[in-house]
Amino acid sequence: MGARGCPFFMKKCQPHILAQGLYFNITNCARCKRISLCYKNLMISYSHQEFSHFVKNFVRIDFDRHAFFFPDESTRIIIKSPHQDIQINLDFQEFNELKDALQESILLFSAYQLIG
Repeated sequence: MGARGCPFFMKKCQPHILAQGLYFNITNCARCKRISLCYKNLMISYSHQEFSHFVKNFVRIDFDRHAFFFPDESTRIIIKSPHQDIQINLDFQEFNELKDALQESILLFSAYQLIG
């Protein structure tokens, strides 16, 4: 990620929490202008435009239409990230929790944009 992505320079970051839950948090760094989605042990960094696009597409997904049965006998959905080789694997509850958090975070981010 280099200079444009704070995750390698966390000591210099100034993250503001946009949304959080048991297994995730979504933060916006005022310094590097990146939004990070941390989900369990995965962290994906987005530009503001990438994040807006991701949220817009994520909230339109119909879980029942796109989920499939996994070998562990659970129904899950695979969500693409902006990085070709990284996908997020979610069950129905995780999908809905993340969907709610993404919607909350984009609203709060929009409010920050208006204020600042």
